[in-house]
Amino acid sequence: MGKESLAACPLGRRILIRRVTDDAASSFPHSFPHSTSPPESASESAIIGARADSGVPTGTCPARTWVEIDLEAVRHNCRAAQACLGTDVPGVLAVVKADGYGLGMVRMAKAMRDLVRAFAVANVTEAMALRAAGISGPIYILGPALPGEWASVADGGFCAAVSSMAEATGYALVAEKRAQPLPVHVVVDTGMGRIGCLPEEAPGLLKYVMENPWLELDSVASHYPSADDDETFTRAQAGQFEGMLLAWRAQGLVPAAQQLANSAGLTGYPVPTGAWARAGLMLYGVSPLPREQHRLRRVVSWKAAVTLVKHLPADHGVSYGRTFLTTRPTVLAVLGLGYADGYPRQASGQGAQVLLSGHRCPVLGRVTMDQIMVDATDLPDPPSPGDEAVLVGIQGDAEITAVELAGWGGTIAWDLFTGLGARVKKCYIGSTDTTDPTDPTPPALRA
Repeated sequence: MGKESLAACPLGRRILIRRVTDDAASSFPHSFPHSTSPPESASESAIIGARADSGVPTGTCPARTWVEIDLEAVRHNCRAAQACLGTDVPGVLAVVKADGYGLGMVRMAKAMRDLVRAFAVANVTEAMALRAAGISGPIYILGPALPGEWASVADGGFCAAVSSMAEATGYALVAEKRAQPLPVHVVVDTGMGRIGCLPEEAPGLLKYVMENPWLELDSVASHYPSADDDETFTRAQAGQFEGMLLAWRAQGLVPAAQQLANSAGLTGYPVPTGAWARAGLMLYGVSPLPREQHRLRRVVSWKAAVTLVKHLPADHGVSYGRTFLTTRPTVLAVLGLGYADGYPRQASGQGAQVLLSGHRCPVLGRVTMDQIMVDATDLPDPPSPGDEAVLVGIQGDAEITAVELAGWGGTIAWDLFTGLGARVKKCYIGSTDTTDPTDPTPPALRA
């Protein structure tokens, strides 16, 4: 057996890699990170390799493209979210839906769990996956469950979103069959136009939930649709919601708990005393309000390897459609990722850039499925295959943000993170939640 080897992570940290023979180790470009620990779920296994105890070799191939995920930054952002509530009483519902915004739901939850009140997911499948991974405590399901899923919601004891009398009566029936009351949060539509009962329907729904012995009213929720771009509407919406709550409380219809704010609402607007907030994107290092970015630490750095360097003459086409023609002799660097990995194809011809040797270099021509082409002509020294390119993050004194890349692609950071493809390796850096004695992360890798 070869001895255990350590390789320098591109962020300058050290990460544990698999046991390899000296011959195998010498054949791997050490600038490419491998998984730092076994995966937490089947979906993550597909991304960062099989479990070490599965009999399948792990980390046998270097990464062509990878994200470095700073767990200490995640924890910092949880604290920043809690600070916005103005109290030490935990009130953050950490939104880890969509596989933790593309970064690994279970790993994100384990890094956060001692810093937040509860977790929130999109559906019962995600809730069950969290519970199966050992995540205890409240788990909120933000979306409506299908009638065929109500039993699973009740079996898991998850806090269900209720927008209608049909949902409330359905949940009451399945809870009664199990002789176990089910917590629910009643959702009121104050402007989102998605889920939630209309305000005039809310008193009847609240009364039914509070009087039914098999339902427990956990909280009343609503959602900001435009806290990141319409302050006038958002302040009016908050006032409307607070006014409704006061009226309903006067009738004895609601508990003290309420939840309205998302990341933009939490950082940009006052949160009523005792209210909870659903924090999502901000936990992953991006503020929906640019003026509030200073509160957060960057979580995600997205990188790729240079796979080929070639020289093109002037007036030579680059990529499909020949939408770009070189205007000079050009040093072209090909990177090993494309739109199949989540790099936005819509960024083609929109001024997108990557970092090479600490310099911004233009992306040329159309983004293809597996590769993008970059103009490296103006670099002090030409790149070489295996060199690191930064798509999101810092290299030298230069930085490209997730918001910037998303903007080139005509989209948003939420879409960019959740669109990361299965070929993008995940490299976790920093601490994990050490309160879990079964945490598989090697002690040497914990902060």
